[in-house]
Amino acid sequence: MNKIVKLHCVAQQYSWGNYGLNSTVAQLLSADSCVKIDESAPYAELWMGAHPSAPSVVETDDHKRLTLQQYLEANGIESLLGKQVVDRFGAVFPFLFKVLSIRTALSIQSHPDSDLAKKLFEKFPDIYKDPYHKPEIAIALTPFKALCGFRPLNDIIQFINDVPELKASIHASIESDKLDHSNCSLYLNNVVVALLKTNATVIKENLATLVNRISAQSTKNDLDQLVLVLHEQYPGDVGVFFAYLLNYIQMAPGQALFLPAGEPHAYVAGDCVECMAPSDNVVRAGLTPKLKDVDTLAHMLTYNTGEPPLVKPICESDNHALFRPPVDEFEVESYHISEGAEQSIKSRRGPAIVLVLDGNIQISSSLQPQNNFDKLIKGTVLFVPIDTPFTVKTIDSKSSTLYIARVSERLFK
Repeated sequence: MNKIVKLHCVAQQYSWGNYGLNSTVAQLLSADSCVKIDESAPYAELWMGAHPSAPSVVETDDHKRLTLQQYLEANGIESLLGKQVVDRFGAVFPFLFKVLSIRTALSIQSHPDSDLAKKLFEKFPDIYKDPYHKPEIAIALTPFKALCGFRPLNDIIQFINDVPELKASIHASIESDKLDHSNCSLYLNNVVVALLKTNATVIKENLATLVNRISAQSTKNDLDQLVLVLHEQYPGDVGVFFAYLLNYIQMAPGQALFLPAGEPHAYVAGDCVECMAPSDNVVRAGLTPKLKDVDTLAHMLTYNTGEPPLVKPICESDNHALFRPPVDEFEVESYHISEGAEQSIKSRRGPAIVLVLDGNIQISSSLQPQNNFDKLIKGTVLFVPIDTPFTVKTIDSKSSTLYIARVSERLFK
């Protein structure tokens, strides 16, 4: 019989994360008695899964500590993940589940598709760490701000005409008569390459002029404020100019954004749950001191324009939302369970990871008593194998919120 097991998970302490217990990541991580939170350190991402860069760990009944991948191999990958999952994805856990807590903006970035990921991993394994694509979904836990996808073409042309510092930075690397509006993809490609290849000193000087001009304005709109914030966080960085090229979206808690391969984006502020294929491949363009792979990025972007659509949840009840993006690797659902209430979680044909986002719960299974847990607190993370139904009940006079990531039901249809 398959057994639900607790996972000990790892936080990534990237510089853009919130500090100490101001970070939702640190708050969740503190549920693990083995972890001591450093109030002076950033806690950016909580990783839940088997990615080799930060694998979750299972403590076995005989107190051995195995990575999730080792645990799967020791107990039968096919029996825990399911034959269809192994046939489709191989003997690798098929998704990576995360929580992000963002203090300063992440880099302007995009992720490769499967074919490009394999090529990049083969040629540059020190930079691109695995051969997998990285579609991802982000579900806002707090008010959440992001740059995502190119604005409508006419809006971009208008900004280039109206913002002299942006226009000067682009034209420093390309003549205006070579920017042909009639071919949208080619035009955007030329704009992106020109910006990224303009001399860094020119970019820095033009941004300083832009920031001084905006600061002197008596009124400032949301975009003005964004430019000032990004420049304060990353002074002189070319990525600040991408605020005029990419859609600026502000999401309410519970809204979700799907990012396919080749879509440029940058998370700006807020907390979110994120799920993706099991990859850490990132191609960056700005708002970062790290490598900017300009040629790869310019080649791989989709250059689709228009505001990116939010993912509409499949709501089965008032307390339940299911997000199913157009990929096989994952789907994510949330449950808000009121004080003293119970919620049945159905048996599924793929594996899952459960996160107790808040509140305390009990888990029980009349068919599988080895899966009974008397008390699981905020921050508990569980691995749930295939064919494992269970019931959740809130305890301690509190409601509870669960997020569950699992292999998409699309795979089994």
